[in-house]
Amino acid sequence: MLRIELFQIESTSDIENNITKIKNFIKNSEGELLVFPELALTSYKADLFQFSQNFIQDFINKALSEIQKEIQEGQWVLLGAPFYKKDKIYNAIYLLSSQDIEVVAEKMLLFPGLDDIFTPGSKRKILEVKGIKLGIIICFELRCPEIARELIKEGVDLLIVPAQWPVSRIEHWKNLLKTRAIENKCYVIGVNSYGSSMGFGPRGEELSKKCSEKEKIKIDLELKEESIPYPLRTPYFKPFPNKVKTLEEVKILSEKRRKKGQTMVFTNGCFDILHAGHVDYLQKARKLGDFLVVGLNSDSSIKKIKGPLRPVNPETFRAQVLSALECVDYIIIFEEETPEKLIKELKPDILVKGADWEEEKIVGAKFVKSYGGKVVRIEFLYNISTSKIIEKIRSLKQENKKL
Repeated sequence: MLRIELFQIESTSDIENNITKIKNFIKNSEGELLVFPELALTSYKADLFQFSQNFIQDFINKALSEIQKEIQEGQWVLLGAPFYKKDKIYNAIYLLSSQDIEVVAEKMLLFPGLDDIFTPGSKRKILEVKGIKLGIIICFELRCPEIARELIKEGVDLLIVPAQWPVSRIEHWKNLLKTRAIENKCYVIGVNSYGSSMGFGPRGEELSKKCSEKEKIKIDLELKEESIPYPLRTPYFKPFPNKVKTLEEVKILSEKRRKKGQTMVFTNGCFDILHAGHVDYLQKARKLGDFLVVGLNSDSSIKKIKGPLRPVNPETFRAQVLSALECVDYIIIFEEETPEKLIKELKPDILVKGADWEEEKIVGAKFVKSYGGKVVRIEFLYNISTSKIIEKIRSLKQENKKL
C-alpha cells in the first residue's frame, strides 16, 4: 500500500510564504508520496523575468534544497516549479527525496495566454514508488487523452495530475479525471490549487479521503490485480483514414473549427518518399496550432516541377502514407505548381515552410501576413531528402553492378 497525501494549496506571488507553507505540510505529514499542485512554489503570479535566468534558477534550487531538509527517509515529494534551461523556461514538476532533486516532467501542452512565458517541454519520466509505476500529466494536458495513453503504453499504473484548474471549470476537472481512469483502466489522482483534489480507480470508483485539514486529501492506494472485462483497443485505426478532402470540404470543416477558437496550420509539399525529416517537420508544424492542413502536389504537378521521372510514388500512395500520420488532419491534392490558390482560399492562421526558404520567397507569405497570420520557418533536423535517397539507391545499384 502507498500512502498518498495531496496538498491543494493556493500559492501566491510571495514565494517565501509558499516555501514556508510547503515545508510545514511536509513536516507534519505521515504520507509516503506527497503531491503539490502545478507551480506550487511560485504560482503564475510571480514575476519570473525581472531577474536573470541564472539568478532565478539558483533561487529555485536553493528553495528546493531548503524544502528537501523536511523530507524524511522513505518519502517522495512531487512539486510544481519553473525550470530554466538554455535560455528557456519550462512549467515543470520536480521529484524531491531526502537524497535527490530532479525534474521529472515538463508541461508540453500549454494553456493559451496563461502559459505564454513557458516553452513546451518534452521530459516525461516514468517513476516507480513502492512497486507502483506512475506518470505525470500537468493541468491542461488532462484534456489530451493521447498523453495519458502514451504513459499507459509504458506500463504506468497511476497517473498523477498536478494542476491549477479554475473553479469555473471544476466539473470538467472531475469528469476528466474519472474518464482518464476508466478509459485507460488505471488509477488517476489529481491535486488542484483551487480544491476538488481527488482520485479514481479503474472502474471509476472514488479513492479520496478528506481530512480535518481543509487543504489536505489522503489516499491509501493499493493496486488490485483484476481483469476488467473490456479490451483496451482504442484508438480505433481505420484501414484508410479519410483525410483526403476537397478544398470546399476543408473550408467548411475549418470554418466550424475556427468558430470553436481553433487555429489552422498549413504547409505543402510532394512528400514523395516519406522519411524522418518529413515526419519531424510535420509534427513540429502541427504543434503550432490545432489542426494541420497539408497541400499535396499531384502527380502532374510534380512532373512539371521535377521532371518526367518523378514522382516515385503516385499521389494515392503518398496521400495514404500521410494519412497514417496522427499529426496530419486534412490533405488537399492540388494540380498547380504552387499552393497559392489553396492559401488564398483557406487563409491559414499559420503558414509553415522549411527554414531553407527565405520568407520573402515563400509562396503566400505576404498574403498571410496581410490579415495578421503568421509565417513560421522550421529548421530541418535531418540532412535527408527524397532526392538524396534516390541518389543513394542509384549509387548502391552502381556498386552492385561492379561486384
